[in-house]
Order: sequence, then C-alpha cells, then structure tokens
Amino acid sequence: MNEKDLKLAEKTGQFVRRFPDIWQEYQDWLRAIVSSQEKLQQRYSEGVASLIFRWRLLYFGIYMFGMVGRKTVAQILTQLSRPQQTNNGPIVKQGAIATQSLQINRTYFILQRIATLLAVAELTLCGLAAMTGVMLAFYYQPTAVGAHASLHAIAYQIVNGNLILSLHNIAGNGLIVLALVQIVVMFLGRQFMRSWLTAWISGICLALATIGLSWTAIILNWDQVGFWRFKIELNIIGSLPAGSFLREVLAGGSAINTLTLQHMYTLHSYVLAIAALLLSVIHLTAHILQEKYWAQTAPESWHSSEDTSTI
Repeated sequence: MNEKDLKLAEKTGQFVRRFPDIWQEYQDWLRAIVSSQEKLQQRYSEGVASLIFRWRLLYFGIYMFGMVGRKTVAQILTQLSRPQQTNNGPIVKQGAIATQSLQINRTYFILQRIATLLAVAELTLCGLAAMTGVMLAFYYQPTAVGAHASLHAIAYQIVNGNLILSLHNIAGNGLIVLALVQIVVMFLGRQFMRSWLTAWISGICLALATIGLSWTAIILNWDQVGFWRFKIELNIIGSLPAGSFLREVLAGGSAINTLTLQHMYTLHSYVLAIAALLLSVIHLTAHILQEKYWAQTAPESWHSSEDTSTI
C-alpha cells in the first residue's frame, strides 16, 4: 500500500475513534476501504488506484463528519430540553422547560417563515425566467447555423433584447441558488420529517430541475466554450453504465449538431421549464399549508408587530 495513503487512512481512523459510538458502528467500513487497496492496485495503475482509494476515504470522512454533526446537534437539543440542576440536587422547573420548548419551537417557526418567503421568491424567479424565455423564443433559432447569430441579434439589434437576455440568465442562476438554500433551510427547520413530505420532495425535485435547466442551456449559445464543455460532459455520461444509450438520446446521435441543439432546446424550454413551474407552485402551496398549521399552534406573541423584525 502507498505510504501516504496508509497515513491518511490512519488519520481518518484516529479522528473517528474520538467518537466511540460512531467508530463502533462504522469501523468495518473503514477496514473494508483499507483492504480494497490491494485489489485496486491489481486492477488499475498506481496513480489511478491511489486516486480511487483517496476518493473512498474522502467520502467516508464526509459521511463521518455529517454523523458527528448530527449527533452534536441532537445532544444540544437534548440538553436544552433537560431540567436544570442546583447545588441541592435536581429541581424540575416546569417554567424553564416550557420557555426552552417555546424558544425551540419559535426557531422552527422562523425557519418555516424563511422557507415560505424563499418559496415565493423561487416562484417569482421561475415565472420571470419563463416569461423572458418566451420572449427570447420569438427570435432564437435552435440550429447550428442560426443559434449564435440569433443570440447576437437579440443582444445587439433587438430593442431591450440584451435586458431580456440578462434577466433570463439572472433569474435562472438565482433560482438555482435559492433552491439549494431552501433545502438547507428546510433541513434545519425539521421539514425532512414525514409531515412535511410534499414540501421536502418538491423542493429537492425543483433543485434538480433548475440544475437541469442550467445544464441544457450550455449548448444553446453554440459558442466554443459551451460546445467543448458539453462534449466533455457527454463523454462523461457515456462512460456510465448504459451511458452510451443516454448519450445518443441526449445528443441525437454520435455527433453534436443541429439535432443535438434541438433536443437540448426542447428539454430546456418545454420539459424542464414546465416541470420547474409546476414544482414551484406545489412547493409554495405546501409551505402555505404549513403556515396555516403554525398559525393555529403558535402563540399570538409570535405574530405580533413587535416580533416581525426578527421574522
């Protein structure tokens, strides 16, 4: 085994051993990674085997870091819910426990409000991207000969064309950022639970749809950067299991030509755009229903004018 790889595996094991419960559960995983080094060296060259081995260690380390973080958060929440103690022994203070519980619920309420506002912003950006996309579609030509020329005409010859094109790009990129931030906010607000299943699934699908919109737009400019980037990513897709079939479906054949551009334009403008609009509506509706639930269960002080600055 490579000496550097062995030291890296030892450091990873030393870190996980600081948490006996996690080490007891996942030590076999690390041992399996270390024992796979010999098979990797037999199958691949030394450099490739080392790269694969380090990638497995990195994945293991990230997963362990997540487990440690989850355990730490659970311990903090448990400590907040425990009764306080004095020098004379444990004294159950119902008022303090109730106050801590209200503070935790208030935090979830604030995260719920943030998630709802983000859902509104996502639907707004999605609508703006769709509206500007329809305007661009009047002049855009999804052909190898006319794609770049039509975008150049939109930007420099059509009245306010550059503004519409810029708004379309800003709305698309902003939608990706908000969709990813929304997932983090929903996780922190405990919306991964079964009761928030609709909002959780629609939020993840919306994030995937926005990423798909960005990916299918790579080739639509039909410039050198977009062409070669798309070709490289198609080759990566072709290296996956059943990837050759998927590559031919996306590209419309073995070469990147007008048919490829039309396939990407159809996916971008119709399939993924309509899916993103529907998902953003469903996502916002789910959050509005959650707001109604919080309105019924939350204390009136949370909705008072004095607290609106923090919400």
